[in-house]
Amino acid sequence: MARNTAEFESERSLGTIIKELTADLTTLFRSEIALLKLEVKDTVAKLGGGTAMFAIAAFLAIFGLAFLFVTIALGLIRLGVPAWLSTLIVTVVLFAAAGALAMMGKKKFSEVNFVPNESVQQIRNDIESIKSDIARVRRSHEE
Repeated sequence: MARNTAEFESERSLGTIIKELTADLTTLFRSEIALLKLEVKDTVAKLGGGTAMFAIAAFLAIFGLAFLFVTIALGLIRLGVPAWLSTLIVTVVLFAAAGALAMMGKKKFSEVNFVPNESVQQIRNDIESIKSDIARVRRSHEE
């Protein structure tokens, strides 16, 4: 009879351990999901703000460049350069400036990290920890 009570206590403690482990896992994964959401939200906010600023800057630059290059073309014509050559020079400079701005914009986008590395690594660590805890509990109850 004493043996049955000891076995019952052992099974009950295993059940309690599994119940607590399940509750802890649920809390852990909810916390990890919350962290993941926060990291993604932060990345999207940074990307959105950068994109908006880049778009506004490009819009204003187009107007500024248009007036600047009209002025340059008129200045070249005034200096005696044929009109077709003046506009060709201005066009080449415009394409060179567009290429330089595109490269700078590409560099800004490449700096944004689209993968929430911190959350992914934490989830991997949690999975390894859970695996080792389960193996340890199994070993202790098999003995």
